[in-house]
Amino acid sequence: MKFVSTHISLEGSSVSMQLSFPKVLLLFINLFKRLAQLALLILVVNVFAYWTHKHFVDTAQEQRVQLYSRLENLNTKIDSIDAKISTSYVHEDLVYAKYGFSIPDTSMRKMGLGGLTSPDSALVWSVSPIKRLKTSITDRFKRIEAKIDRSNNSYLKLQSFIENVHGDLKHTPSILPVANGFLGSGFGYRTHPVTREANKMHYGLDISAPKWTTIYATANGRIETVATSETMGRYVAIDHGNGIVTRYGHMTLPFTKEGLMVSRGDVIGYIGSTGRSTGNHVHYEVWVKGTPVNPIHYILPDQYSVE
Repeated sequence: MKFVSTHISLEGSSVSMQLSFPKVLLLFINLFKRLAQLALLILVVNVFAYWTHKHFVDTAQEQRVQLYSRLENLNTKIDSIDAKISTSYVHEDLVYAKYGFSIPDTSMRKMGLGGLTSPDSALVWSVSPIKRLKTSITDRFKRIEAKIDRSNNSYLKLQSFIENVHGDLKHTPSILPVANGFLGSGFGYRTHPVTREANKMHYGLDISAPKWTTIYATANGRIETVATSETMGRYVAIDHGNGIVTRYGHMTLPFTKEGLMVSRGDVIGYIGSTGRSTGNHVHYEVWVKGTPVNPIHYILPDQYSVE
């Protein structure tokens, strides 16, 4: 066996000591020293890794809690939005019922969360509440988008209907042709004031006013006739569409021409006493699909007029 000798002496002393060690022991001590250094290094690395991992885990957990809280808040807001949409459906249905429309498709009105879930997905959801909540919210958003699309289509349908109705109303007589006048003979049988014929049908409404009082169109339309007749004197006829025609007789002077488009309230002439007349007035008629009707039914209060 090989030995290693070493000489030890104290400084300033004549005493000295010589020691001998087996070389194997020194090799063992050196190996132990290196193993101890390696173990210490591993310990430091593990401690650092542990605290780093703990930090990331704690941060991730905190973010997870925050994310879940935000998703829950979002889910609550979706509940509120869905409730408002459901309320709007009630009002929408009333409008449809009022105007005789068939109620639109109601399949999207009830909020659901899809069909059956596969076992694998169920397992993932059971260990991941965030994934489950996110999937639920995504599905609900898709359904709300479908509801919004349905409501948008319904709105466009109602808008088209309202525009059509509004257009019809603009072309439907609804005002007096004279702003300040006095109602005279009404629609129906009477004794003719000029010829004195009994039970003579009066097809219109007489409105008296001073000569040169302005006469207005009672609805939008096209000037169909500007002419003179023995009975009506100078008169104007307006075609309003939908089979409605109005006539204005006994004018002292028409103030329009055939083919001209006019709007409700436009000046079309002035009151006079031309034709068979006993005084200044306008003889106003309303015809619907070739049949004379009582003009009084086409005179509405101001608050119901359509511009």
